[in-house]
Amino acid sequence: MEPCNSTPGFTTPFPEPPLSSSPAWNPDSDILDTNHLAGSPSHLPDPSFHHPLLDERLLNVHLRVIVTGGGFDTKELTACVQSIDRRLRLHQTVYKTSTELNEEWVTPKHPNPTRDNSLLIVIKGDHCGKHVRQIHHRYEGQDASAIVILAVVDRVAGHMDKLTGERLELEISYLCVCKESKADKAQNSSLMFALQEEARAK
Repeated sequence: MEPCNSTPGFTTPFPEPPLSSSPAWNPDSDILDTNHLAGSPSHLPDPSFHHPLLDERLLNVHLRVIVTGGGFDTKELTACVQSIDRRLRLHQTVYKTSTELNEEWVTPKHPNPTRDNSLLIVIKGDHCGKHVRQIHHRYEGQDASAIVILAVVDRVAGHMDKLTGERLELEISYLCVCKESKADKAQNSSLMFALQEEARAK
């Protein structure tokens, strides 16, 4: 048998990894490409999409929203912002069962400036997370955008809201209607009367 021809100091090279290697199957990768995994949710959010309600200042607030998708057709529901696995998500709770809502289906319910006296919350800007109630409104600009004049309130469970003395003027796109129980509505029904009458008299 003839001896193997080999060059001292050289060994057979390892095969090159395939060019199509993907983090979805590469065990040495720290990045998991969920788009290649079987059984991945079909409603993974678009990474470039930022929902206006997914803000830590809105955690655990019961928000009125409009849902279109997943069997809902412009359905008005109550959603709550929750932090799960360090990610903010929108959840709907029905009979103590919590279900995640695809954030791309959900839009905030903005107040009607001419007839909405509901409890509101600011959903963007420096005042995000503040509960407010409407005093009055006006229209300005070429497109006659509604500007709502608001009183900031402190919420105390089981008691009438307390006026802080702070006032804001915001477009309706900055506001979302909150869920309010019948008992809370009754307790706060007279809270804004004096401020509203004062604003109408001007």
